[in-house]
Amino acid sequence: MTFLAFGNHTVHNLLHSPYFTFKRVLLREEHHKDKELLHLLEKKQIPFQLLNKEQFSRYNPDKKSQGVVAFIRSYDYVTLSSLLSYQPQRKFPLIVMLDSIEDPHNFGAILRTCAALAVDGVIIASKNQVPVNSTVIKVSVGGIAHVPVCQVASLSDAVNELKKRDYKIISTICEPGAEEYNKFSFDFPTCLIFGNEHEGIRKSLIKKSDYSLYISMSNNIGSLNVSVSCGIILAGVVSQ
Repeated sequence: MTFLAFGNHTVHNLLHSPYFTFKRVLLREEHHKDKELLHLLEKKQIPFQLLNKEQFSRYNPDKKSQGVVAFIRSYDYVTLSSLLSYQPQRKFPLIVMLDSIEDPHNFGAILRTCAALAVDGVIIASKNQVPVNSTVIKVSVGGIAHVPVCQVASLSDAVNELKKRDYKIISTICEPGAEEYNKFSFDFPTCLIFGNEHEGIRKSLIKKSDYSLYISMSNNIGSLNVSVSCGIILAGVVSQ
């Protein structure tokens, strides 16, 4: 399956990423002056073509590409063992696990947040979860280039492996018994789980969790969009 990526910033980021395999890149004619981009394409031996405005418009229906359209052959998910072998970006490693996220806009927004806050990786399931696709890439605005994504057959098995590596598993829920996230100390290797937009985190994963956290809210607001919740809690983690 071919993915599409649009825009100078996004394509530049993806070209520097080890996770993407490019098929070809289309450039509007004026981009022959972008020496850095052309050098990258030539260095990586990625075919590219310069098109005039009329030709380029066929590949740019919403006119938001900034004159750059990339055709991506594949996204290379990392293995769990590889993810756990990477050097963490802070004293204690921080991983995000997503349980059955359906909306690619939410997935893309979460990846952008994870990149901005130096999360070490994201774990998703191979089923009942939106995969990396063109929309996810677009919404992440290049953030996906900086965060390895691990796709596993079983989130439950992944949790078991994380526990063997001394990770604490933390579910984010809106239920009695959970602790307020901003009063919690994240002083250990952490895996934060965020759940499906409608059903939340499945009970089996909550049972495997070491802790459960919630966000205190006002004005009878019962819940937040999953990407918003993710951003709030991750900001709380990195601020410590």
